[in-house]
Amino acid sequence: MECPQCHKDNPADARFCNACGHALPGGVGISGISGEPLKAPHSEGERKLVTVLFTDLSGFTAMTERLDPEEVQAIMSRIFSKAAQIVASYQGTVEKYIGDAVMALFGMPLVHEDDPLRAARAAQEIHQFVIGLNPELEQRIGARLTMHSGINTGLVVTGRLDTAEGAMGVVGDTLNVASRLCGLAEPGQILVGGDSHVPLARFFAFSERPPEQVKGKAEPLRAFQLLEPRKRPTATRRFEGLRSELIGRKVQMATLEEAADGLRDGEGAVIALRGEAGTGKSRLVEEFKAVQEEKGVTWLEGRAYDYTQAIP
Repeated sequence: MECPQCHKDNPADARFCNACGHALPGGVGISGISGEPLKAPHSEGERKLVTVLFTDLSGFTAMTERLDPEEVQAIMSRIFSKAAQIVASYQGTVEKYIGDAVMALFGMPLVHEDDPLRAARAAQEIHQFVIGLNPELEQRIGARLTMHSGINTGLVVTGRLDTAEGAMGVVGDTLNVASRLCGLAEPGQILVGGDSHVPLARFFAFSERPPEQVKGKAEPLRAFQLLEPRKRPTATRRFEGLRSELIGRKVQMATLEEAADGLRDGEGAVIALRGEAGTGKSRLVEEFKAVQEEKGVTWLEGRAYDYTQAIP
């Protein structure tokens, strides 16, 4: 069954899309006393965990002062068009353009395990694209064009945009925090909130800024400045400093050990490790690797990111 929202294929008896969670037409429901399927109350809003990217142009005022409005419009169209392409390449959605800023969502309609990483990569690419325009435009504008961005992860409520009834598209404090982070960022900086920092700390080095009081927030806002990619991302998703004993994986570990013994005897093997996010796949590999390295095995490792599926 094809989802009308994201067009992904689903099992024939599925009630909701396995990719985006959208209700499927004709899905198998729970029957009531009359034998008719029970229908959930109609709701325009849906709660979703998303990562929000706000990226804003620095140097826009100088550009409007030095260039004809049509030239400014052409340059902004060029930047917005490229930003939309970059966001789409990471399977995000441009929610709207606000003046010289872009607001993009990752995790709607398609949810990915690595949505914060996709947002960070997209922000970096947008920043690099705008920097690449400076050799062409800096002398004419009299200032360098750069972007500054804010990234935040959290719950939002989505709904249909209906100007007649005054309905809003996406609402939630997550958007406000992302906007505030963008406002705090200096030209060229990418600031992320605490809930985005935790998963991104595996892939990037950060510096924590002193908490700052911002408009609309009772407590000072914590912000982390994204510095550079780690040369070797950490493999396990967990909070730093916390580690427990691996339990309940003796069968899986024995299978891996048997394959390793076969390898030492000249028999190769391929093992696929599958499971839902958070079930301990990375931890199992980490423990297995540690055992093999103690035995003098050379371990070579490569990684592919989910968002690179569209790259030939």
